[in-house]
Amino acid sequence: MTTKGNLVVEDSDVRLLREMGYMQELYRGFSPFMSFAFCFTTVNVFISITIGFTYSLNTGGSGVTIWSWIIGAVFTILVGLSLAEICSVYPSAGSVYHWAGQLVSTKYAPLASFTCGWVNFLGNVADAAFSSGFATIINAAIILQGNDSLSIGAQVGIGIGITFVWAALNALRVDQQGWLNNLAAVLQIGSTISIVIVLLVMAPTRATAHQVFTSTYNSTGFPFAYVCLIGILSTLFSFSGYEAGAHLSEETTRAGRAGK
Repeated sequence: MTTKGNLVVEDSDVRLLREMGYMQELYRGFSPFMSFAFCFTTVNVFISITIGFTYSLNTGGSGVTIWSWIIGAVFTILVGLSLAEICSVYPSAGSVYHWAGQLVSTKYAPLASFTCGWVNFLGNVADAAFSSGFATIINAAIILQGNDSLSIGAQVGIGIGITFVWAALNALRVDQQGWLNNLAAVLQIGSTISIVIVLLVMAPTRATAHQVFTSTYNSTGFPFAYVCLIGILSTLFSFSGYEAGAHLSEETTRAGRAGK
């Protein structure tokens, strides 16, 4: 609510929630750019690629990896556009499980919301694998310096430690988290550009287009068709989280547009 003279003017975000049957409860401190940065850092493509690179190259090789990314990106964009359209109509904190209840008949709304909510929750819990990936990256950096690999226990400890750090960061107020996400987004974009430039300039040899797009490798022992299917898992893992901004719609200004 804002005041204009002696009149109380209802904010458009608050009015939209009220029309959906909601009352504004959460602090609305996220800007549209913070929403973008939150989605960008949640997807975290740069780190996701690093974590899944060995897996994808061993289960299909560069050919399967590249085409999985191309095909996966196309379908992910289509799904993302659909979710953005829904989010612009229902910008609520419930996000996908609220949408599930709104988009089916009243009879099946509770079941749809319950199922979608729990599946989404379990998927987010699985994202805790990023802590393991973080430990793996730290271990790889240590090995590249000529040192011995960390023990499994040490890597588990690093994973647990970074999980507690993430928990502490999530205890901050939403606008404070937003500034951290903005910084993280800038660092990710800058580091990605820097690495690409360094690789292009410093790489002693480069693979041919034929090697990149057509070479395959199968270390699994399974048929190649099956390898193609599991090879795309790395791509899907990398793209997971692009709907993250929708979960903070009730905490984002101009949520009907920012959620897109």
